[in-house]
Amino acid sequence: MNYLGHLVLSGNDNEVLFGNFIADAVKGNDYLDFSKKVQEGILLHRFIDNFTDTNSHYLAGKRRFYEGFPKMGGVVNDIIYDYLLWQYELNTKSLNLEKEIIRYYNVLDRLKNEMPTKIRFMYRYMKRDDWLNNYKNEKGIKRALHGIGRRINYSNDLEKSFEVYKMNELSFNKEFNAFFQDIKSRIF
Repeated sequence: MNYLGHLVLSGNDNEVLFGNFIADAVKGNDYLDFSKKVQEGILLHRFIDNFTDTNSHYLAGKRRFYEGFPKMGGVVNDIIYDYLLWQYELNTKSLNLEKEIIRYYNVLDRLKNEMPTKIRFMYRYMKRDDWLNNYKNEKGIKRALHGIGRRINYSNDLEKSFEVYKMNELSFNKEFNAFFQDIKSRIF
């Protein structure tokens, strides 16, 4: 899952949310340098990544990107899952994402000086360009994919990977729903 998924799965504790958000920049046992709740968030992030990387529903979607976008299946599928999380919200109205995203930004704004430099740098662009809300629509997802492709100098037009999703929309939706129910049952 990408940023939105990780934040949603953090629950209501602000320190857990912060730890989950910064986790990619915290290596090995360095998480022990943080408060217990931030440690919990970092470990939650690692659990989510491991669960995702081994989940059959997630892997089915990831594999669809391999042919046209070699080595990028996981990156693209993570972005698509944040889009699907928004679609889930639009259909169920169960996550209150519009309100929660305001909370996420507020929490992260208050703690941005405690973020590792790499994450703080990225967060500045995330907030400025409102990535979390832009995952709601196709234009926002294509923009995110284009930006990632440009940053890593990926030769294929990564935003075109969204067409793989569109051609397999029903399968992706079914897989995401099964994945999301499964991971929620293991976390909450």
